[in-house]
Amino acid sequence: LTIFVFVPIFTSFRLSLSRVAPFGSQTIFVGIDNYTRLLTDPDYWNSIKVSILFTLGTVLVGISLAVILAIALSYPLKHLSWFHRLLIFVPIVISSAVTGVLFRWIYHPVVGYLNYILSLVGIEGPNWLNSKDWALFAVAMAVSWRQLGFNVIIALAGIQNIDGTYYEAAKVDGATAWHRIRHITLPLLSPTLFFLLIINVIYSLQVFGEINILTQGGPGGATNTMLYSIYYDAFVGTPFRGYASAQAYLLFLLILLMSFFQFKGAGKRVHYQ
Repeated sequence: LTIFVFVPIFTSFRLSLSRVAPFGSQTIFVGIDNYTRLLTDPDYWNSIKVSILFTLGTVLVGISLAVILAIALSYPLKHLSWFHRLLIFVPIVISSAVTGVLFRWIYHPVVGYLNYILSLVGIEGPNWLNSKDWALFAVAMAVSWRQLGFNVIIALAGIQNIDGTYYEAAKVDGATAWHRIRHITLPLLSPTLFFLLIINVIYSLQVFGEINILTQGGPGGATNTMLYSIYYDAFVGTPFRGYASAQAYLLFLLILLMSFFQFKGAGKRVHYQ
């Protein structure tokens, strides 16, 4: 913990208050200059907007699909065999690098499968990864797919933990399948959904691998999230380690605030048995 947690935290905080020469070891204490510069940088505000949009997209899509699939898997449907469950769960073991390479081929404008499928129904697919309008959506779908298996496992565990007597009583009262899902499954699944919400928001704000492989923050900053901006300023462009460290602490502050508001807002809607 000292080597890999406490020392890096202290070192990065010291760097965030300093300016380090890009091609030397000279360090100058500048106080909060890095932070004030960030808050007046339009590119940094764009990275905040991109991060929030990216998080909203991946969290809403990921959790919604996970709940739908978990409900389907909780019923003994013949067409949902063990093989279909395996297909849903297998993305868990795939790394972000493999996901990025896989979706580069899927999104390829000429030989990609997605545009080929769209062409079969008369739709001309865009250049997904080089379009400002579609690049963020494309990366969000790749991340949602890789995270889907984890979300389904957690949601399915929550559904299987619901007492079956509630459903039996509802059937006796004449409740349809939709009413059982709406008035029993979803309310009693709220603790699980709240957990998935917290975990997915934190995870989405820290996504790096898919962005680095698919778009590298482009085109034109359309996928330049806060985390990728930290990486770029620290290692890719002219290295400004103090500036990048300040961004890391602002990202930590954003995650802290979003988690706090989720506990205050969504936490009130959680129904514990």
